[in-house]
Amino acid sequence: MKKIYLWLMTAALFLMLPQAWAGTLPSVSITGLVKQPMNLSMADLWTYQSIEVQFNELFKDGTYTGSFYYRGVPLRALLETAAIRKEEGAFNKHVDLAILIKNREGKQAVLSWGEVFYKNPGNIIVALSARPILPKKDCTACHKPEVYKPRLDQFHRNIGFPKLVVAGDQWADRSMENIASIQIINLRPEAAPERPDKLFSPSFTVGGRVKAPLTVSDLSPYPRQSLQTRHLGEGRGFHGVDLVEGAPLRSILSKAGISPDLNTVFLFSAPDGYRSLLSYGEVFLDAGGERLLIADRMNGQPIEKGGKFFFVPPD
Repeated sequence: MKKIYLWLMTAALFLMLPQAWAGTLPSVSITGLVKQPMNLSMADLWTYQSIEVQFNELFKDGTYTGSFYYRGVPLRALLETAAIRKEEGAFNKHVDLAILIKNREGKQAVLSWGEVFYKNPGNIIVALSARPILPKKDCTACHKPEVYKPRLDQFHRNIGFPKLVVAGDQWADRSMENIASIQIINLRPEAAPERPDKLFSPSFTVGGRVKAPLTVSDLSPYPRQSLQTRHLGEGRGFHGVDLVEGAPLRSILSKAGISPDLNTVFLFSAPDGYRSLLSYGEVFLDAGGERLLIADRMNGQPIEKGGKFFFVPPD
């Protein structure tokens, strides 16, 4: 568990990126905060070690476009080759970076650095091929043609590669075909704040692209949730298992009025300058988003040291 201490904001990325393809040959550019900008053709992408994931393409609006085994390259492997390079500044960790991905049709979506580098790297791939997972039983036995034929037709459709596949999502909304560019962005580079003598704040704010900005000093109006989380970080390693209690992040964001937008990110910030960024999809499309918590109690006691509120991403 990484403890992030106070105020939360949302922002949306609407960056028009330069086209990253030449003629009709598909390629993917990797730009932004990287040491080695890259432009990778399909042939280049096939030189990487590939893996296979299963993905059921059901969208939040009920649209179904088939179930497939996708083979491709973990996005993390491509970004490690490009080598993320953050500009000099007050906060040198990468956990507040956004990954903006755009396809040839102009659709775009944002991922967080954390979901690509801290979670299972096999869940987010740049897919290069697909094979359908066809039903084993004859659909004519239980459905009329107007019901099953449109669904079966999806297994034989032309899929645009390279394709972003986020296999850990419950919904397929941010898995995009014909991706053309990947850009690493520091959404709000800022100077270091004056470090407080005591890291504490009695409230946090929810602002930015919300319909009803909030200042939260008490979690009692929200549903309560408790969960066990491992206190495990890159710097200090394992520090045990804690029982935390508080309000689901989704419930707080819903009260603030968050529009469904794959370009929205949530930037958490503490008084000492520590920051962490999550993507809209990570919060609302990934099943793990149900367990994201704003905690006010730990191991049966109110949080006092480094608090009063912790942001807890247990997964």
